[in-house]
Amino acid sequence: MPSERSFPPPLYPLSSPRPAPPPPDPASPASIAYTAALEDELQSLPFLTAHRAREDAAEWYETRPHAAIPPEIRANKLTSGALAGPGRLALLPLARVKKDESEALIFVHLGRGLCGHDGIVHGGMLATLLDESLGRNAIINLPAQIGVTAHLGLRYRAPTRADQFVVIRTSLVSQTGRKAAVKGTVETLDGTVLVEADALFVQPKYAKLLSASVVRQHMGEPPKEPVLLAEGEGKVK
Repeated sequence: MPSERSFPPPLYPLSSPRPAPPPPDPASPASIAYTAALEDELQSLPFLTAHRAREDAAEWYETRPHAAIPPEIRANKLTSGALAGPGRLALLPLARVKKDESEALIFVHLGRGLCGHDGIVHGGMLATLLDESLGRNAIINLPAQIGVTAHLGLRYRAPTRADQFVVIRTSLVSQTGRKAAVKGTVETLDGTVLVEADALFVQPKYAKLLSASVVRQHMGEPPKEPVLLAEGEGKVK
């Protein structure tokens, strides 16, 4: 007889998914409590805490993309507006980024309201998250720090189950002039690769008409390094 641990079989959720209620009202007390508990879970993920404790931890910084966007603007953003909330993207992503901007890890929780097949996250949703994550890695390396997607290639390796945290790994492949090539994966916290991707981002010729500071704010800026003053400088007499 199969052990309890082996049931349900891997394909069972595809053919007979468990029923799930629709995403709740984000303003309800239950939703607020759920989101707070999910944030606590994020902060205590073994993968994340281990990365924070690495020997090279000082070479990385942490940021929350979208967090600095004013609420009235964020409301019309796809991932941090229309798709935000319990049951969908309950938390803003948490990014750990190498200070030389060569690579990043982005932690995201995927709710049941993001599915194509019930219980399985829609491939288009994963494409959107990869576009944003790869875009951040590429654009911050472009001269004007403004860019648009010229190419996004995806290879889906395994179904992505809903109601779980995933990590999106991105890395810079090359940057020449107005072009930056990047690659990345969506993985489970135990390292199973769900999606592979490669992308090319291009700095448009109209970049000078746009505000790079606003773009950086949306992507999540690196923390400001403290300015060390020589003894006696900066004092009010």
